[in-house]
Amino acid sequence: MRHVIYRFLVLLIASLSLAGCAGITYHAQPPQVSITDIRLVDAQLLEQRYKMTLRVQNPNDFPFFIKGLSYQLSINGSEFAHGVSKQSHNILPYDEVLLSVSMVSNTLNVIKQLQAASSANNTLHFRLKGTVSHGTINIPASLYHLPFEKEGTLDLSSFIN
Repeated sequence: MRHVIYRFLVLLIASLSLAGCAGITYHAQPPQVSITDIRLVDAQLLEQRYKMTLRVQNPNDFPFFIKGLSYQLSINGSEFAHGVSKQSHNILPYDEVLLSVSMVSNTLNVIKQLQAASSANNTLHFRLKGTVSHGTINIPASLYHLPFEKEGTLDLSSFIN
């Protein structure tokens, strides 16, 4: 009888522990990321470096600590440039920050984009896609990776006229 009670208590404690852990889930919404500026910083024969300013908004009701970003910018369906950033920022609930990050493209991608832009109707379709690594300030490793994506169209005819 004593053995049965012992097994029952062990099973009960294990069940309660697992049930308690099941309630600890992560329900963060990914940040809203948009491009505010892109500038050419350096142009070499085989690659170009750009400075891109991103607006990162926290749609959650708790602080969002960013550990780093990886991202790629596609224009008219082909990859134009990509980059990573190890900047750390703590974004308060329902707040935003501007991040200045770098991107690299190669000359062939730029040439393809210029050819596509000349044959298109003066519109560029862009897509910024990436991942935000985040966690807490006290833990050096990232706890979660959330994807983000932003698409849009840029009408170049307004700049030409």
